[in-house]
Amino acid sequence: MHLTLVISSLNPGGAERVLSALANHWISKGHQVSVVNFAASTDIPFYQLDPKINLIQLDQTAAESSFLKRSWNVLRRILCLRNTLKKLKSDVIVSFTDLTNMTTLIAALGLKVPVIVSERTNPFSHKIPKLYEKMRHLLYPKASKVVVQTESAARYFARMSNITVIPNAIAEVLQGQEGTRREVRNLVSVGRLCPFKGFAPLIQAFSHLLPKYPDLTLTIYGEGAERGNLEKLIAEFNLQDKVHLPGVTQNIQEALLAADMFVFPSLYEGFPNALCEAMAVGLPVIASNCSGNIDVVQDGIDGRLFPVGDVDSLVKLMEELIKNPEECQRLSLNAQKISERFHPTRILKLWDDLLADVSRQLS
Repeated sequence: MHLTLVISSLNPGGAERVLSALANHWISKGHQVSVVNFAASTDIPFYQLDPKINLIQLDQTAAESSFLKRSWNVLRRILCLRNTLKKLKSDVIVSFTDLTNMTTLIAALGLKVPVIVSERTNPFSHKIPKLYEKMRHLLYPKASKVVVQTESAARYFARMSNITVIPNAIAEVLQGQEGTRREVRNLVSVGRLCPFKGFAPLIQAFSHLLPKYPDLTLTIYGEGAERGNLEKLIAEFNLQDKVHLPGVTQNIQEALLAADMFVFPSLYEGFPNALCEAMAVGLPVIASNCSGNIDVVQDGIDGRLFPVGDVDSLVKLMEELIKNPEECQRLSLNAQKISERFHPTRILKLWDDLLADVSRQLS
């Protein structure tokens, strides 16, 4: 079977990682796999792809300020993708992320190729322009299947009959935290540096704790447009020696294993990959009670939840765990069970079953 996977780019990110894992999995199963994205041909994928995968980069990333130029770029991108899909003659197309999904569905009109689209956020929280929202409700019913990551997201598309829930897989952990937990000193978080990840409130909460616990450090792994604002906030609280923004790391497990606690303060999530990875390596976790996080963390059992954006509640929970290593240990041991819930073998089988179901519809 020839499978074509479509995404905007192959930069660091959850959708990009899932697509790369699927492409590698399906090529290993003997399928012919093409990966199409709109990035420049010189861009190097962040996640490793099997060399047998046909990587096609369309160089359609131009950004223009005027409405007419933006409209022309959208049309040009659709036409370029359509011509590519015609040449590939795929058996099934799988697209990732909302705007790319709509672009793919339009580009594939009349080609008689089933299209699976995958939403990677929670649409209740992640707002897109009203025109795009209307287009999504018109176009998604035309997809063979619409994949969402959580039951929370599925409720947004409750009127559609083609919805399937497939969570993300968690990378297999080579080494977990075991034994009696050490004193909490190194706090860590991971995510794109953007407002909805909630890193500003986290830094604020950390500043409240530091006078009482001067040995604490906070490291936030990730990159993004919010870096400048976060650096200003760090300087404002005089935390330059205590809060670190090292950027993106290829070996996130190693970074997590060096930490003592994971804090995930998002305003909303599609599926919280970083949170799951932290739990899998056995870190005690504190997360906001937003969509996505509440689909993963069982409050008081394998982690703790606090109200979104509530700095005082976050400070209180962080201090509770800092003062109680036995509770950290209990949460840590329970958290590691997440590896069974989202094991790659189980999640990849859900995708394989979905592909088989769509293929049967062609017969």
